[in-house]
Amino acid sequence: MKKLLIPIMLLFLVSCSTVQITSNYDNSVNFKEFNTFSMYPWNKHNDSLVNPYDKETIIMSVKSEMESRGYKHIEQGGDLIVSTFVILENKTNYQAYTNHYSGYAGFGGGWGYYASPWAYGYGWGPGYYGGATTITKVDYVQGTLMIDIFELANKKLVWQGIGTGEVDNNPATRDKRLPKNIGQIFKRFPIQKTGN
Repeated sequence: MKKLLIPIMLLFLVSCSTVQITSNYDNSVNFKEFNTFSMYPWNKHNDSLVNPYDKETIIMSVKSEMESRGYKHIEQGGDLIVSTFVILENKTNYQAYTNHYSGYAGFGGGWGYYASPWAYGYGWGPGYYGGATTITKVDYVQGTLMIDIFELANKKLVWQGIGTGEVDNNPATRDKRLPKNIGQIFKRFPIQKTGN
């Protein structure tokens, strides 16, 4: 089995385009041999980061993705066990902008010989000035959602999907984007949705 990569997805992502996604799986496993799945008990660590409504959205979205691939959800003892884990980190980004064209100081002239109207020389015109640089500090929260899937029979990790992005603090947009972002993670699952 390939070494699973470090975490990367977020639950309250600003948009799908900003979500970084990675996944890995055991290519020796036939995922079509499994019929059922169960959800691993919600980690108490997640409760300190995720409100009850978002918790329910995450769980239901993960269940929906699994069921759309032909797996049946049962409360306990599924062939596959699905676990979710949330990580939030405070981040700072610095953006710099320099206005290079804020002044005048260029060269100009023509060709010729001394005392001729075509003589080459220097003059003033628009050009590079150097300008001023403005640096802006941006604080934000980066969220990561890890989805691990184990084979119950041997407790073996067979798939991991992870996504990371900036946390969307607007509940209205988060409600719509969270299921879509979870769907983006599952796009790399070995079994595609039924009908795809």
